[in-house]
This record gives sequence, C-alpha cells and structure tokens, in this order.
Amino acid sequence: MTMGGCCPGCAIGTDVGTDEDNVPVGECRPPANCLPDGRFAPVQCKGDRFTGRCFCSDERGNRIFGQMWRDEADEMTCACSRRRSQLEAEGRVDVSLHCTPNGSYEPLQCDDGLCWCAEPKTGQPTIIPVPEQDMNLLPCFRAAEVGEQYLRQCESLTIAFGMIHMEHKSHGTNFLGNPVTFCDYDGSYGPLQIQNGIAYCTGRDGKILGAWQTITSEMEGMNCNCAQDTMIHFPARGMSMTHVCQGNGNYRPHQNVGDISYCVDTDGYPNNLLPPNCVDPA
Repeated sequence: MTMGGCCPGCAIGTDVGTDEDNVPVGECRPPANCLPDGRFAPVQCKGDRFTGRCFCSDERGNRIFGQMWRDEADEMTCACSRRRSQLEAEGRVDVSLHCTPNGSYEPLQCDDGLCWCAEPKTGQPTIIPVPEQDMNLLPCFRAAEVGEQYLRQCESLTIAFGMIHMEHKSHGTNFLGNPVTFCDYDGSYGPLQIQNGIAYCTGRDGKILGAWQTITSEMEGMNCNCAQDTMIHFPARGMSMTHVCQGNGNYRPHQNVGDISYCVDTDGYPNNLLPPNCVDPA
C-alpha cells in the first residue's frame, strides 16, 4: 500500500502551508527515499553528512545487510543485498550470493549451481558462468580468499538447516529443530546467535560481544544494532559511542545528553515521529 505515491508509512501533515524544507504540509511527506512506484529505495540514509550513515533496505523499508558512512556512500547501490532479500522473500533457503559490507556484489558469485565474475554494482556476469565445480577457472577466483569451497562456515550451516526443513515440509512432516545460527549476506555470522536458550549479540566471527543478551522467548525485535555500533562500527571510524544500549543490544529508544532528552530509532538516529515517551506505537 502506498499513500500519495510515497513509501508506505509516510507522515501526513495536518496544517496548511509549507515547512522549512518548502514541502507542502498536508501532503504526503515520506521519511525515506522512495522509488517512483512507491516502494522504498534500496539505499536509505540518516543523519548528517559526517556522522550519518546509509543502510540497505528491502522493498518495505526494513533494514537489511549493508551500510556505509554517509560521506562515503555516494555510489552505494545495495544491489546485492536487495536481490538476496527478494530471493529469500520468494522462499529460497539456499541463496548464496555474497555481498560486500556496503551491499554491492563481491567479484566472485555462485548461486543455484553456477559461478560467475560479477559487476559490483549490478551483479551482471562479466564472463560466461560456469558450473560451481569449475569456479577455479574464472579470472576473478582467488584461492587465498575463497578457499576450497565457495560457501563460508556460517552459511554452510544455515543452508543445510534450511534444506532439511524444506525436505521435511515436502513430505508433510514437521521439522522440530529451531535455527540457532544466523548469517549475514556476506556469509559471515550475523548480529546475534543462540546458545543454550540465550540469544547473544555477536560479531562477524560469531563471538559474543559484551554482555548483551536475552532469553530466546523474549528475543523478538532483537537486532543488536547498538551493540555492534559500540564494539565494531564506531571504533572502526575512530568514534566513540554516546548512546545507551538496552540489555538485548538494541538502542534504548529514550536517550539523554545532560538535561536534554530525545528519542532515537532502531539505528540510533533522532526520531521525532515517536511520541514523547519514546514508545513506538507499532
């Protein structure tokens, strides 16, 4: 659903006239970058030019793998991340496209039994694809980077788990196992992992970050964005974290700087769309 040709969930003003950005109040005012058909654009940016970041997004505006600092993101496309998101939404559990940290395609791609050298921003083959067993014949193949097999440790586990689940489903049986391993679109370990009924925030190597955790029955909505920013993204930029995280590694919606209180969204950026008590009505 779109409203006024904008992304779903755009803010609607109630007064007459224009605001400081010369946007007519009372018309659709999308808080995001939109495509002409009303879907969310693959790249969504927040914050100012120097402390802001751009994130990859699916068609509904949900953040997916891939981010860059805003002053470095002029040519960011998120093409790989968006494509992976689309394929997984269609029900595929064995997608093996590899995306770079900014959501583009890695040089070597393998999926559905074929491998090819890819154009970074589009994923289009730059050479005729070959069967996966012949990927070492491709000019973009680097043994030191790829190793003996294309799939990386984390995704090998999750794809195997997904295939077992689909096999049971095709035979009308229920697979009672629950996923305990989550991967990012580059094949590394995702932002959280489950051990002995506890969900922990983790780094790309799967190792636990700090003391951020929660029991699995309460892990819905857990994203570990604040934990990863505190331990990984901000230090890599030479910046220190000033926001407070919740116990599960998410950003605390209500933040304080001295006597000033304000709300932040799930990525840690000021969010004036939340009510004063910072409780998201959704």
